[in-house]
Amino acid sequence: MENDFIKAAEDIITVPRTRGSTFVRRWMGAFGALPVVCCWLWERLDPENTMPSGAVFKHLLWGLFFLKVYETEENSARAVGKVDEKTYRVWSWRFADAISYLECDVVRLWCDELLFRPCTS
Repeated sequence: MENDFIKAAEDIITVPRTRGSTFVRRWMGAFGALPVVCCWLWERLDPENTMPSGAVFKHLLWGLFFLKVYETEENSARAVGKVDEKTYRVWSWRFADAISYLECDVVRLWCDELLFRPCTS
């Protein structure tokens, strides 16, 4: 599934052939979460069952792009692949909203890991 997200991102960022530091810098600059995290989000959100039909990988990337870049709709719609503003707004907000509902679970997992991790100093 990671490769599916990378393929979907090709309209948004220039994806280098190798998955080195340039890839990570460009990906994180646009989305703020690596492809493996995008896969995890997709599985947690389960858009096939929780959103209207038509949700695809690029829509999750639009939501992450919106949260990371927070640009005007006109500029963002152009940046993510020359879509109209309404389409961009609808899907980016759907995914941004759905991600916000994961906050309690995700923050809790991170805090539990942090609190119960043995000290290594």
